[in-house]
Amino acid sequence: MMKYNNQFRINLPEDWEDQTAYTFMGPEVNGERHMLNLVIDRNLSDTDLYEFALDRIQPVRDALAGIETLKEEERTLATGVAAYEWVYKWVLSAGQVTFKKHVYLIIGKQGYTFTATFSKQSFKTIGVEVDRMIESFVPEG
Repeated sequence: MMKYNNQFRINLPEDWEDQTAYTFMGPEVNGERHMLNLVIDRNLSDTDLYEFALDRIQPVRDALAGIETLKEEERTLATGVAAYEWVYKWVLSAGQVTFKKHVYLIIGKQGYTFTATFSKQSFKTIGVEVDRMIESFVPEG
């Protein structure tokens, strides 16, 4: 079933900027609620995908000790859009492992950052759903 997010209109003064962020709530698995976050950066001055991704990846690498990159590569979505994907594993505490997926896109002058967090189990199940959602992404307008 196709679902659309809610749209709205708001008048912003000239010195205000729309930096839209969306959260799509997913299922709960073993007490952990899953979600897919999307942040939109409008009016990029530099539209180099690798630089856009690296500008967002490096602060995470600097802030989190002990993360292990599992995947970092450029790829093409089913829609033909170039994407940069970064997946890492992070051990929060004894035995608690978190997997994070970040997918970066630039379409026109807008940057899109998708982020999702998984357990080891849900990475192989809910992760497939998240991939399908990102693969289906087409901005309106």
